[in-house]
Amino acid sequence: MATIYHKTELGQQELVSRSGQVPPKARQLLIMVDGRRSFDDLTALMPGAVEVVRLLEQLKLIAPAGAARTVDTPVVHGMYDKLPTLERMHLVKRAVLQIAREYLGEGWESRLTERFAALSEGPELEALIEEWLTALRRSGHRGAADSGQRAVTAILAG
Repeated sequence: MATIYHKTELGQQELVSRSGQVPPKARQLLIMVDGRRSFDDLTALMPGAVEVVRLLEQLKLIAPAGAARTVDTPVVHGMYDKLPTLERMHLVKRAVLQIAREYLGEGWESRLTERFAALSEGPELEALIEEWLTALRRSGHRGAADSGQRAVTAILAG
């Protein structure tokens, strides 16, 4: 299927507001929707993505390219639209790796280091940060996740 998807204004707002109404897997895929990737590209990115794409469509968070957009609603731009400057990226990486080392161990630290080295666009950074925060929360370190999220947000908002 060659359908190309874009985030709707509602989808953009969900990424900024983090309402908690979207399951983590759906949120990860929503982050990857960029208006260039096809249905096949998206479904190749994660197992079970076909159902997740359908869910995002039903929630009106994504729409096929060419679908009508609401003219009155402004597009919301987030801090992950593009990669930050090298200086800010270095600060984000340092904060993420320090917390990962302390709470998740060396395995996560090396995994995240590899992912940072391969980053080429903002949504990839957002997916990395989301995965890191999820790992912290799932391992019982909610406080570390919250303070890490605040630190990254402060660095990027700068």
